[in-house]
Amino acid sequence: MPVLFAAFTNPLLLWGLAGASVPLLIHLLNRRKFREESWAAMRFLLAAMRKNQKRIQIEHWLLLLVRTLLLACLALAMARPALEALGALDSLGGRRHWLLAIDGSMSMEFENGESTRFDQARTVARRLIQDARPGDAFSLVLLADPPRTVIGAPAFAKDAVLSALDSQTVPQGGMDLAGSFQAIDAALETSDITRKEIVFLTDLQSEGWKPAGASQEEQLRSIAERWEAKRAHSQVIDLGQADAKNRAVVAVETTPAIVTIGSNVAVKARVKAFGGGYPGGRAQLVVDGRVLADETQELPAIKAGDETELEFRHQFAAMGDYLVEVRIDQDSLPVDDRRFRIVPVREAVDVLLVDGDAKPGVFQSETAFLAEALSPETDSPGQASAIRVKEVTEAQLSRGDLSGYDAIVLCNVARFSRESVEALESFVGQGGGLVFFTGDQVRPENYNSLLFKGGKGILPAEILPPIGDPASRETPFFFDPLGFRHPVLSDYAGQPEPVVASLANVKTFRYHRLNVPADSGTQTVLRLGPDPLIVEARRGRGQVLLVGTAADRDWSDWPIHQSYPVLMEKMIYEAASQRFSDRNVTVGEPIDVVLPAKAADSEVTVRWPDRSSARQADNERRSERLDLEVRDLSSFARSPVTDLAGDYQVEVGPPTSKTERFAANPPATESDLTKLDVAGLRVGLPGWSFDYDNDWKPLKKSTSSLRQRGEFHRPLLWSVLGLLLIESFLAWKFGHHRNANRS
Repeated sequence: MPVLFAAFTNPLLLWGLAGASVPLLIHLLNRRKFREESWAAMRFLLAAMRKNQKRIQIEHWLLLLVRTLLLACLALAMARPALEALGALDSLGGRRHWLLAIDGSMSMEFENGESTRFDQARTVARRLIQDARPGDAFSLVLLADPPRTVIGAPAFAKDAVLSALDSQTVPQGGMDLAGSFQAIDAALETSDITRKEIVFLTDLQSEGWKPAGASQEEQLRSIAERWEAKRAHSQVIDLGQADAKNRAVVAVETTPAIVTIGSNVAVKARVKAFGGGYPGGRAQLVVDGRVLADETQELPAIKAGDETELEFRHQFAAMGDYLVEVRIDQDSLPVDDRRFRIVPVREAVDVLLVDGDAKPGVFQSETAFLAEALSPETDSPGQASAIRVKEVTEAQLSRGDLSGYDAIVLCNVARFSRESVEALESFVGQGGGLVFFTGDQVRPENYNSLLFKGGKGILPAEILPPIGDPASRETPFFFDPLGFRHPVLSDYAGQPEPVVASLANVKTFRYHRLNVPADSGTQTVLRLGPDPLIVEARRGRGQVLLVGTAADRDWSDWPIHQSYPVLMEKMIYEAASQRFSDRNVTVGEPIDVVLPAKAADSEVTVRWPDRSSARQADNERRSERLDLEVRDLSSFARSPVTDLAGDYQVEVGPPTSKTERFAANPPATESDLTKLDVAGLRVGLPGWSFDYDNDWKPLKKSTSSLRQRGEFHRPLLWSVLGLLLIESFLAWKFGHHRNANRS
């Protein structure tokens, strides 16, 4: 419990306390003005006065006390005392450093009546700035992810602070609690003003104010201790509502992951109700700003905490990047009533097959079965394949341009040069997919040295010596699909026995054992007994799969089973998926642009969406030029963090001229408006000392309750007035009484 101590805004005026001695001095001087001398006539008068002497002395001392207190209170009131924690002996200046910490998370766009919570926060902040005393300084921090320090070092010009405040908008993302406290702490470090006031204007949305783990709790506790040492006082103004409810589109996905011209695409959306139930409504599919009337659906009623799934269907007739949006009826938080996804539509998925054991005979080359499985002849029954393949030899790999392919499959390639490894690393870094098949030509030491690199290369696992005898074919190994958990195998889950048998009956006679490093993030797709056979890992922006057996019939009979073309296509789509899905980010994340090294001289510009609409004319969009740098044989650029939901366009100039589109969506957790109460806030941040106020509406008119924290000069002034009245009354009363006695 801190001990309180009185500090003074105008300490020089404490000299006025000397005036409290004036009545006493007058009293003493008056006593010394008279000389006592015995006089016969006075004896009778003194005898009469002795009867009332005690009463008169009490009256005199009482008047002296009232007059002394009156002057002392007047002097103290003019010095403007304030209660401070003990240790604030140096807090003798009148200035204050006000640090306004305004919640900028998406939930602050919730509309309370005619204005949003963020507008209400700005109104209170504006009033506080206007009401502040001359000489007060201000800093402004937006609590967001990442936090935004609008004004760091103390600013004294009110007009400039108000202008900066009015220019702020909600970033439509989440809140990094620890990062926001660090930003506040950094701003306080720039100030030499002793009295520091931190005013938090927030809705206390639970997700944003929840420390992320024990390490962040310790970090926040350390910051709170520094604030305590600086005697920085925290005031939390709660703008939230305990009963607020919201309905939001929390996810939008497309199937298949890779979309080609004419394919029937399923757009699936999930809608969830938070804080209360919602009646039915309307849901629409919007493509590039055009509402598809035939894809408007009735949205069913949703209970609190429940969600419903919607599915739309659409075919794309041309190549390009499309902004797909699922939109529902607006409520009090409109920003999450729509959700976006960029869908790149391609003519085909381009795959390069690298043959490490080329042979001239029919189905004799290493890639023959794979090429037929991925891109069968046009007169084959069924739907035409969306995969377009090109076959090259091992020697041709290092001489070609790989940037035009979505995936590369390397079949039984004996060894790699450092140049070819660098080309593959660059390809993966730009989002391309790689699939490695082993075989009798593979030299494990070469793969492990240049591609695995002790777990730091692009290969997901170390290749060990092969086991099994493909010549005898007497003791085959069989697949263990691990419950069909991996996306490559998920279509087999729940299928009838004959379908599953096309995978379960595959016989493998020889394979390379794969050593997967612990905690490497590598996933096992399927096994042969205890050993992983197909593994997958994310590398750079791309995906890499490693298959520990051959792609042809030399080491297994897989190519003659019906599961072979199905799984080969799924693996290609899995490998190439990052090339298509990396266009969608969460608000608060940057946009990464990766181009071939030859594009290093290109001009790259990113254009932001407009707050009011996902699609605007280009000249209405905020834009910024990005700098490209060559990194790992690729040209790399990163945009500033996204701060709005919607459609971002990245324009790349010559020599690599193209436009790519990206979509940013707010974090789904921000749609849950559940708030902390003051007890929950103290439990969540146990080391933080703060005052709490949830009656913020009076602050729109006057912030005197904040500005006069700890000050008690006004009660002293009222005391002066009261003492004046008491002194006048007592002087009249005592004088009247003495006059009556004389009569």
